[in-house]
Amino acid sequence: MLSRNIAGRIPTRIRPVQPLRHPGLHSLRPFTHRTRLQISPPSGRPQLPFLSPQPLSRPIPPLSSHLCKHFGRLVSTTSRDYYKKRISYTVKTTLTLSVIFFLFSLVKLGVYQEDIEHKWPSPPEWSLKSRWCLRSAQALQHPEYTGHLLTDWPMVAGYLNELIQRLENIEGEGAGIIEQGDGGFLVEGVGKTGLDISEKSEPWRRGYFQALLGAAKAAENLEGWVTDKKQRVSAPAEHVIGPSNPRPKPMPAAANYVMHEEDCEPASPPPEKFYMKILTTNGFDTKQKVEAALAYADWLDYKGLGRTAGDMYVWALDIAAGGIESGADKLVDLKTGILKNTSPQPPSENLIRVSTALAVHSARQGDLPAALSLFTSVLKAWRSLPLEKDEFALTPPPQGNNPLAPIFKLFSTVFIPILFASSSQDQGLAWTRDAVEMAEATLAELHNSPDIDARGRCAQCLKVGLDNWRTMVSSLVARAREEQAESVQSAKKAWYGGANLAKTKTEELRRWEAEMEILQDRIDNVFPLIDGEGGLDTLTGGSSLFV
Repeated sequence: MLSRNIAGRIPTRIRPVQPLRHPGLHSLRPFTHRTRLQISPPSGRPQLPFLSPQPLSRPIPPLSSHLCKHFGRLVSTTSRDYYKKRISYTVKTTLTLSVIFFLFSLVKLGVYQEDIEHKWPSPPEWSLKSRWCLRSAQALQHPEYTGHLLTDWPMVAGYLNELIQRLENIEGEGAGIIEQGDGGFLVEGVGKTGLDISEKSEPWRRGYFQALLGAAKAAENLEGWVTDKKQRVSAPAEHVIGPSNPRPKPMPAAANYVMHEEDCEPASPPPEKFYMKILTTNGFDTKQKVEAALAYADWLDYKGLGRTAGDMYVWALDIAAGGIESGADKLVDLKTGILKNTSPQPPSENLIRVSTALAVHSARQGDLPAALSLFTSVLKAWRSLPLEKDEFALTPPPQGNNPLAPIFKLFSTVFIPILFASSSQDQGLAWTRDAVEMAEATLAELHNSPDIDARGRCAQCLKVGLDNWRTMVSSLVARAREEQAESVQSAKKAWYGGANLAKTKTEELRRWEAEMEILQDRIDNVFPLIDGEGGLDTLTGGSSLFV
């Protein structure tokens, strides 16, 4: 009993000081309790806001602030190291692949530039940028080589105009060139032209000529185009919005820009500026000036300026004649351009080129007698040219398969349609048949020859001959069909002889239709021989040199 009393008593020293609480007065203190009194003393328990409900009157913070506030709690030390390693690995991999891709692109660009440098060499004395501009412009003018469908003429003009400015800079790469006379020549509508580049080397002059001639061709193709200076894009003027064009045509679907007239300027200077610069520059040889004069005259013919083009052809003839030291009046008629075949000295290449261009110009203007006279004199000149003999050649000479024969047949196939259109249709058709047979026989002999150029010329001759032959027969078939229909109608009203005339016209129509079928069979038979030589691959129904 005593021990039970001792164990059941609570010592006085460990009795609770605070009085006992009444069960009904017990107040709950939630773990997330937050008092609204700003002057109340802080609670002894920790305050955890993320466990307490937010009042509806308080705006919800944005997600970015919420993540920044709790990012340190969500990312532990272990996960932080993991993410650092992953980010570092990603950055290193991205930089490595970027460097590899950049180096690969650089190597690819270098190989491409070296390739076009071998195909279109540039003067070695020029700077790297000038050589880059020239060969890039040359490559862009041959889209089949660069893998494009069309030539990007705005880019060609940009390259060449920049190159010409660099070459004509006397303080830069143009050191040594001087202006002719008192400040150079001034041509109305063209401006200041005519530099003296005779002190420059031959590669420098040749590159300068290529730049000027390429810029002229680009200017021809960019006629009517404008360039937006702000957006650096070019398009025809009909697509530009402005006061002069209130209703412009819509841009192509791929173009995501709009051009305004106040921001535009001509895409290129006029082509005559570059042609006249070549013709008035001292330092170009005769062949280069003749080429520029003929190109300019052809451009004038295209624009419908026949009289001005004729004057330019005469200028080209004077330039070609001026390059002959022994007197050009013995070789060519300086007024008509007809070559004289009575002189023992053969005509020069420049004279033959100019006379041929004059013949084509006369045919375009409808002067068929002059065109036939010029073509005949050119053919006689080609036939009278002596064959070149190389004493040091180790290979046997060709057996009549020299380049002159294909050129002769090419001239034949060119001016025979003029003869057909003028008066003698039967003679023109007979000459066309003979020219086709000659070209086909020569191509058969050259079929296994390594001379690709000769085969290509023969293939082109055969293509032109067959095309002209088909055009002539087609016109004869159409005319015979009309005459046959008229004869049948007149036979119904005629008293006597109408049936015989209709029968004759019907037989004539059948004759030309049979020749058309024979010609088509011949084209089908010749195609395996000429396939791949560039001849019949462009033989289409609507194409012909028939005038």
